This record gives sequence, C-alpha cells and structure tokens, in this order.
Amino acid sequence: MNQGQSRALTTFNHYRKIGQTPAFPLVLTAVFLVVGGLGAIHHEMWRDEIQAWLLARDSTGPIDLLSHMKYEGHPPLWHLLLMPLTRITHAPASMQILHLLIAATTVFLFAKYSPFTPLQKILFSFGYFVLYEYGIVCRNYGIGFLLICIFCILFRNRYQRIILISISLFLTSHTSVHALILTICITIGLGFEYIFKRKQLIDSGNTIHRKIWIGFSIMWIGILTAILQLNPPPDTGFAVGWKTNFDLSHLKNVIKIITRAYFPIPKNQMHFWGSRWIEQFPIIQNWNLGISIAIFIWTIALLLRKPTALFIYTSAMLGLLVFFYTKYFGGIRHHGFLFIAFLMAAWISNDCDQTLFLKPLNILCNWLEKSLPPILTLILVAHASGGIRAVRLDKEHVFSHGKQTAQYIIGRSMNFMPIIGDMDYAVSTVVGYLENPQQIHYMRGHRPGSFVRWDNKRHNGISDEQVIQKAKNLEKDQVLIILNRGLPDLLAKQNGIKKISQFTNSTIGDEGFYLYLLETSP
Repeated sequence: MNQGQSRALTTFNHYRKIGQTPAFPLVLTAVFLVVGGLGAIHHEMWRDEIQAWLLARDSTGPIDLLSHMKYEGHPPLWHLLLMPLTRITHAPASMQILHLLIAATTVFLFAKYSPFTPLQKILFSFGYFVLYEYGIVCRNYGIGFLLICIFCILFRNRYQRIILISISLFLTSHTSVHALILTICITIGLGFEYIFKRKQLIDSGNTIHRKIWIGFSIMWIGILTAILQLNPPPDTGFAVGWKTNFDLSHLKNVIKIITRAYFPIPKNQMHFWGSRWIEQFPIIQNWNLGISIAIFIWTIALLLRKPTALFIYTSAMLGLLVFFYTKYFGGIRHHGFLFIAFLMAAWISNDCDQTLFLKPLNILCNWLEKSLPPILTLILVAHASGGIRAVRLDKEHVFSHGKQTAQYIIGRSMNFMPIIGDMDYAVSTVVGYLENPQQIHYMRGHRPGSFVRWDNKRHNGISDEQVIQKAKNLEKDQVLIILNRGLPDLLAKQNGIKKISQFTNSTIGDEGFYLYLLETSP
C-alpha cells in the first residue's frame, strides 16, 4: 500500500469513527431541532393535523375518544398522547413541540445506533420524511416511525429483548394502519425465524422460550386490538368499500408509488405538497413503472442471504401496495412507509443470520450487498434535497389560512358569535386555532361540532342558499359565516350579508377562507 492509499484509509477510518463518538448524535439532533423548529414556526397546520388535536381536546375521556376514532381509519395512540396535553393548554402549537421532540428522538436513536455511515445519518436526518412529513407536519406517522426505529435497535438481541420488542410492536400497531401492516409482517417474519431457530435456542433454557411466547402473545394482542379499533361502524362515510376488481391502469399507478417514496422531491411551487418534481422529466414518466419494479427487485436480490429481513421487506411492500390498491391510494405521507420498510430491512439485515448459496450466487450476492451503501446514499441525497426544499417552500408560502383566519376572528372578538361553517373539514382548521373550546354549526352534517365526524350523515351538495337560510334560522343579532369559497356578490347583497374579509392562496388550495356577517338587528 502506497502513502496516498494509506492516507486515504486513515482519513476514511477517522470519518467512520465520527459517527461512533458520543457527541455526533447529540450535535446532529441539536441541529435537527433548530432546523425543524424554524420550519415548525412557519408551518400553519391544516385540517388533518388539527383534527387530531380537536378529537383529543373535545373528547370527554379515553373511552369517548375511542368511540370517535372509529370514524378516523387510524388507531388512537397519537390522539391518546395528545389528550393530556389538551388538558394543560388549548394552544395547538404545543402539539407541534411534542411532535418535533418525537422526530428528534428518532434522529438521535438513528444517529447513535443505526449501522449506516455518518453521511447517511446526516442525510437521513434532514430527509423529506424525517424532517418534514413526519417532523414538521404533525400526524400519527411520526410516532410510528420512532417505534419502528426502536424495534430495529432491539432486533440485534431480539430473543433476549423479546418483551421490549413486543411492547414496541404493540404500540406501533396502534399508530397508523400502515404501521400496523408493517407490524403484522414483522411479527410473522420473527415467528418464522423462531420456528427455524428453535432448536438452536434449546441450550438457553425454558425461560427464554417462555419469554418468546409471551412476547408473541403481546404482539398479536396489539395487532388484534388495532384491527378491532379500525373496524368501521355501519354508518361510516369515509373510504367506504374495497376495490377488488382487476384494473391494470390502477395497478400500474400503485406500483409507481415506489419511485415516489424513494425520491420524494416536491416541485418548486406554492402547491408543492404531494407534488412530484422527479416525474416532470419525460424519461421518468416513460420509465417510472420499470424503475419502481427495478427498485423492488434490486432490494429483494441484495437481501437474498438474509431470509428474515427478506421476508419482512417483501411482505411489507406487498402488504402496503395491496392496501393502496384495494382501499385507499393515499398521499406521500402514506407512501413513505414503503421507504421505511426498505430502510428497516437494510438496518436489520446486518443482524440477520446469513444463508450461504453456491459460489456463483454468493459472488453475485456479495456484489449486490456492496451496491447498497452508494445507492442508499444517492437515495438519501434525494430525500435531503426534498426535505430542505419542503421546509423552504413551507416558509415562503402559507400552508393553510386556518391560523390566520382564526387570529383575525379572535382579534375582533367574533369568536363569541354563533358561527356557521362549510366545508366542514376545511373550516375545522379555523376552529382548532380559535384555541378556546369552540363549536360551530357544520352544514355538511347539520349539527354543531368542532372535529369532523366522518359518518354518512354528512351531505354533499350544500348550496349557498342553504347556508344563508340556516344563518337566518338561528334568529341571532349577528351570525358569523366561514366558508372556503366566496359567495356571489348579488346573493350576499340580496340577503343583507356583509363580506368581512378573505384569506386566499395557500398550499392547501381549499383552505383559503371567506368571512361573512349576517346582521339582523337595526
């Protein structure tokens, strides 16, 4: 080895050791908190974020919350975490602090315990999903990501720590339907591995076997209780039914989700959220399906010698794609679980037993496994560019006008008036930012409320005339009307309705608001 090669090797070893120093995860987490905190300050939460806050705030207790959650299509762990917070403060910004701390914990654990390089850990920390989708945007997916990270850490000593693993998976199954799918696949994969390795564990004594059986029991209890919670009531009105017929065009679109999950870079525009910058190139448009299939096959091939990781990855990917096909196509926040499945498999594969094949196949597997670090780095570069771009665009543009509208209403003491709102799911954002427990009359369900109840009593096709008539029927001196559309000027004038203000042009297009006042007193 010449002097240049020796110097390069020394530099590389110093670089690898950076990620093993106690300061590295702390510094990286601190920087993440600064960047994420600045992003959260400039992020106006939208209806899906506020819906969770309102459910936790306005449910009388855990049992009442669980009954409301039957209409949500997600298990309740995130909402249960929010409930104590809503008893301390009515400011939804506190939810952003909690959520960012959860994301920062994920970053710290990943930086400290994952087997990846320091550069990969840095890129991961500022990636689209970690920083923006599961960090700044407050949803139930962030806590699921953290728990999956904890599972990966515990996986190395899985038989000795089976109880801790089972508890983490129990909680994971109650975070989201997508995390539940991953939990099912992990549980089955661990079960198969245990069956094949059971004889090797005989020397460990009966105690470890009892712990393993207890652990699997906890996992399946978590899965079954989550499924029971997800079972919708008869009067549900959201994502009703399943798509079971074969539709080739729909199937292709579902498979293309893989590319979007691996390269989540939004377009440089106001309506950036959910947009796909990479798909604006003709070559990607033409080869998107092939790229998605190639990514899937490549990952399967590099995991060939790690059967446990291979099974968990393959079953998780297929399970998620089947869900996207049959039930709910979803958005980028849901599709991110495809990438989580890949990252999880890459992590735990380091701690899986290796199966040896014939020499030619082993040579191929060696080459494929060596291809993981550079390709993973490339993917994480795309994630980091997407994450930083999303934070910048969120700062430059108003994400939702719910916060601004609520501040306007509070500033003019109009939050004490009777309020009518439509569309309900958009106007609920305003209600959440009014902070004090507040109910308004939602036209879609013809009932007062704060959070949206996704049942079949909600009516579509509510006309402007119906909104005005309801305001008149309240027989109050003043009625505030909040709409996410404008009333025709002639209609407003004929009914003595005054337009107070409007807040338009937001990233979430239907969360611009128009405020009207109906006055019946002289």
